[in-house]
Amino acid sequence: MTTVAVVGLGLMGSSFALALKRARPDVVLVGSDPNPVVVRKALERDVISTANTDLSPVEMADLVMVAAPINALREVFAQVAFRAPGRTVSDMASTKAAVVEWAAAEGIDLVGGHPMCGKEQSGIDAADATMFEGAPWVLTRDEPAVVDLVKAVGAHPVLLDPIEHDRLVAGVSHAAFLLSVGYVLALAHAKDWPEASRLAAGGFRDMSRLAAGDPDMYAGVVRTNRASILEALDLVRKELDRLHRHLEADDPRLVELFEEARDVRERWAKGS
Repeated sequence: MTTVAVVGLGLMGSSFALALKRARPDVVLVGSDPNPVVVRKALERDVISTANTDLSPVEMADLVMVAAPINALREVFAQVAFRAPGRTVSDMASTKAAVVEWAAAEGIDLVGGHPMCGKEQSGIDAADATMFEGAPWVLTRDEPAVVDLVKAVGAHPVLLDPIEHDRLVAGVSHAAFLLSVGYVLALAHAKDWPEASRLAAGGFRDMSRLAAGDPDMYAGVVRTNRASILEALDLVRKELDRLHRHLEADDPRLVELFEEARDVRERWAKGS
């Protein structure tokens, strides 16, 4: 019988535990979270069978899944290396190059991981056992025990080098968050925002969704992937400048850019 320790029982960690519990009832799930309220909820809701506010549960685990915030990972890796040397360790952080280096500094040969899914809500109260179904789950190397768990919760593994991962997600994920933040702040700082906010509906809801994400989590993300995110934002800025020029000149070719963007979006939605 395999024992899996989940370190960090927020949205991602608790969702993973619930999904694994449903798919593999034979797996023993233990957990850790520094917040005693979260630990109590995890036990009361039967998310895991054993939990504590320290990392003592990892000592009984065969595999450790770290779902702690990026800013806490260095200390978590140090504690895991001390309490559970030699165990297979993976993580769920949104950046990989720095995280893999931090783990290596503690003697952990990390199987870096990043499930490409989530919600704007955070915390155990938003946990969802179906969240990983059909989602890509990046892994930095092919470790059978981790691949097995990823598939068990309904995700499909994608092997990527840590640096390549960070470069790619800077565009499709991290820059999207910053664009959402910039859009919200631009409107909110306008003098007529109180009036405009009463008219905000579907368009605003879609564009602002990412800005509702956990600020501390994203602070860790942008700090550990700054160079790649800046490159992605530069590309977006060039396209915004091009749109601005066409609009300013009342250029009828502006519609061609709309059509190009729509075609790209439709092809992506169809998986092609």
